[in-house]
Amino acid sequence: MKRIIVIAGIFTFFGITGFSQQKKLKDLIGRWEIVGEQSMQASLDVIDSSTIVLVYMGETKKLVDYKFNFDKSPIWFDFSTEDSASSVSVKSLLEIINDNMIKWQLFVDEGRPDYFSSTKGDLFYLRKVKLNTNAGVVIN
Repeated sequence: MKRIIVIAGIFTFFGITGFSQQKKLKDLIGRWEIVGEQSMQASLDVIDSSTIVLVYMGETKKLVDYKFNFDKSPIWFDFSTEDSASSVSVKSLLEIINDNMIKWQLFVDEGRPDYFSSTKGDLFYLRKVKLNTNAGVVIN
């Protein structure tokens, strides 16, 4: 009897840890707009695994050389943006709060801590934009 309880406990443990959900890039696909900073006109558009676009103050920048580390908690997200004159490298931390909200802290020209910091970087909350699914096509 004791052996059955131990075996059942092992299966339960592996069942819980084996099926726990880890966040992936597919959880970030969509348009994310910064909450509360209307004048910034900023968003992060994760189109697919090869295209991510940052819109900031009306300028659109395609992210290049980006890397997500979903094994870290919070997620490490490093990227670069380029224009004709320069390249900017950014290190950041990202936490998926729920399906519609992420917490994102950016570190430009400074080291990234292991966790969110109240003394470094710029912290933003982004809300996922819901697409209008009522739009239809009329064919005459």
